[in-house]
This record gives sequence, structure tokens and C-alpha cells, in this order.
Amino acid sequence: MDQTLGSVSAVGASQIAAVMEGDHDARVGSLVKARADGISVVGVVASIELAGGTKRRMLGIDLLGEVAKTNDGLAFRRGVSQYPSVGTPLFAADAADYAAVYAKPAVPSILLGTHYDDASRPAFALTDDLLSKHFAVLGSTGSGKSCSVALILSAILADHPNAHVVLLDPHNEYATAFGGVAEVVNVDTLRLPLWLLDFEEASRTLIRGGAVHEQQSQAIILKDAITWARRNYAGNDPSVRSITVDTPVPFNLFDLIRFINDEMGRLGRPDSATAYLRLRTRIESMRDDRRFDFMFSKLGEDALSEIVGRLFRIPVSGKPLTIVDLSGVPAEVTDVVVSLLCRILFDFALWSDHDAMPPLLLVCEESQRYIPADERVGFAATARAIARIAKEGRKYGLSLALVSQRPSELSPHVLSQCGTVFALRLADEHDQRFVLKTLPDAPRGMLRALPSLP
Repeated sequence: MDQTLGSVSAVGASQIAAVMEGDHDARVGSLVKARADGISVVGVVASIELAGGTKRRMLGIDLLGEVAKTNDGLAFRRGVSQYPSVGTPLFAADAADYAAVYAKPAVPSILLGTHYDDASRPAFALTDDLLSKHFAVLGSTGSGKSCSVALILSAILADHPNAHVVLLDPHNEYATAFGGVAEVVNVDTLRLPLWLLDFEEASRTLIRGGAVHEQQSQAIILKDAITWARRNYAGNDPSVRSITVDTPVPFNLFDLIRFINDEMGRLGRPDSATAYLRLRTRIESMRDDRRFDFMFSKLGEDALSEIVGRLFRIPVSGKPLTIVDLSGVPAEVTDVVVSLLCRILFDFALWSDHDAMPPLLLVCEESQRYIPADERVGFAATARAIARIAKEGRKYGLSLALVSQRPSELSPHVLSQCGTVFALRLADEHDQRFVLKTLPDAPRGMLRALPSLP
């Protein structure tokens, strides 16, 4: 027999209100239901208050979905197709309702934990929906983001040992979290040769200092130098004329510097050589700086297939996860490294045989650094590369996971592409409002609890 709590007093598109009757009780977070045309509309109690100075208790209820009878028993589905009428009795959800709402899905899923209201009830996430529609993990510093990410990835990898996951780790937090299933790539073992950079990334790396007009001059010189160096490396290849500054053809650093020196020698006035000298000095200083060995050592000798194979774990060889430790990468080129990795990942997914290519997942920690809400901040190429994965990646089997402690500083356009959001404690009011706006179909009462989560 269902326990009657009261009756529905108001009905809205995503919420209903109810008046409690008698000595029955309810608490915030508990499930309740009301009948509507043969189904049970299920909601979660978001608020309890006394009405207008009386002792009558009013419930604010966020609607979750519907529970209906099937041949196999009760089944839950998200969304509401039939609304209860005002005056309809309100009941406490019983054990069968809870079992239907939190049942193990019939489709592939991962176990993430248990329901806070009943530790005996497991909580699952649908694997295909989680990955194909992207997801985000949001929470203030110390709220457990890293632990949550490690939990989610461990659950995915346990069920999919041949997966391909790339985790961008800016603070070296994850190297010890996954044991032998992870290949950790740091600044000492990373290989991203200079020739892999496109012109925008190369300009960001090699052009430094000087007035705006001088930087523009350096950019023109660099474009000509890289194009010539690529074509010179190709030699007598018939397609050499189709090689542009962005064509991923290797080149030698010696050829790059030689071109700059030769062009500088043709100038009639020494004062016209400032841009050439500044560009050459920058290249030589980076070449001699051990921090940039991952870009400047063995230029032209690393095969693209070897680089891609190691970064994306192809073949898996028992290590489906690549952790790219960015903590040792010089800050001035971190954005470029992330841009390059994301661009290669998308191009690999785009041009691979879609029937043979395995699904890929990119996990981006501190994502607000790379795809900021303010487009004037950061490196535009990095933001474009991640945004492209968010918008188009699912068509090519490429999934995205965003991790951020400041969601209000994260691009709303990219975050809106995430079909699942794991929201941990958020203390900042701007972050709370941002998540509330980003998730219009989420129960608002639950979101209002973000600052008070343990």
C-alpha cells in the first residue's frame, strides 16, 4: 500500500508543489510520485517549508521522469509526458519505485558508486551515452575532481581494456593512480618535433618580443622559411610544389636557420635585419635549451606513425591509457603542445578507417585554461582544436571529457556539448549560476545544493 503524503497543489513544466497532510514526513532528496493516466510521475523533494505562517508543510518537487508497468515489471524513463492534476494524491516512492529508477541498465554501463540516500542501491552511468555525448567533471578545489576522474576512467577501462584514452595532466596528479594500465609520457619522453606544428602554432612558439609590426615581419619570414625547409626536405618528390607551410612534411632545423641567414645576407641595410636576427636568436636559444628537447631533438627522424601510435596506444599492449604529464613542459609552449595533441587526435580520428578505428577519449584537466569563456584569453588555436572535438568528434568516434574547478571561466559553448555533468561541490556563486544555466533540464533543487555538498 502506497504511503500518502498529501496532494498536489501546483503544477509547472519541471516542478510541482504539494501540501503535506497528517503526520507523514518527507526529507530533501527523497523520491515521491503522483499518478497521471496510468503512470507514476516521479520527482525528488527539493524543498520543505511552512505555508504562510501556518503549520501546513509545502513540498517543492523537481520532476525526474515516469515509472510505468511493463511485461517485465516497472520501468523508469526520463522526462514527463503526462502531468498530474492539481489535487492528485502525492505518495512516497516505495522500494519497487526506487528499484526501477536506480536499476542496472540493460545496455552497457559502469558502476560509479551508491546512492547517497540508500547505500545499498548502486549508481550506474550508461557507457555509450557517457562517451558518445561527452561529459564534464566540475568542482571546487578539494572537492574530489581528480578522484572522480580516476574512478570514472578506472570503471571504463575495467570494462574496456582495449580502449584508447589520452589524459592531459597539467599537475602530474594521475601518474600513480592507474598502475600498470597507463603509459606516462612526460617532458623527458615526449616527442613532438617542430615540424609537426602548423604555422599558427610555430608562430606562437618561435616569435617573441618586438613591436607588432616587427612580429608581423617575423611571421612573414618564418612562413617562407618553413615552406622552403619542408620542400627542400621533400627533394625531388613530384608533389613538392603542393607542399605549404602547414603540410606535415618533416624539415631540418639546419635548413630553417640557413634560409633565414641567406635571406638576411641579401639585405642592403643592417637595420633591416632586426626581424631576421630576433627570429634566428629565438630558434637557436630554444634549440640549446634542454627544456625544449622534446621539440628540437631528432628533428625529422620521428615517423608520424610512431608518434601517433605511442601517444594514442596503438596497439594497446596492456596500457589503454596515455597520461601526458604537462607539468614539466615550459609554460610558454604548454598551449601549443595541447593544441598540437588535440589537432593530431582529431585528424587521426577523421582520416582513419571508421570501421577499423577504435573509439578514443580525450580527458582535458584544467580545461578552463585552454577553452576560456573569454575568447581574448589563451591561445585561439587550442580553443578551436578542443571545440572542434566537442562539436564534431562524436561523428568519428572521438569523445571528450572536460575537468574544471572554475566552470564559469570555461567556454559555455563547449560545455554545452557535454551530455553528462558530474557536479561536485561548487563554492563560488558565479560557478553555481553557470552550471544552473548550462543544465536547464537538471533538477534545480539538486543544483542549489552544490555549495553545501560535503
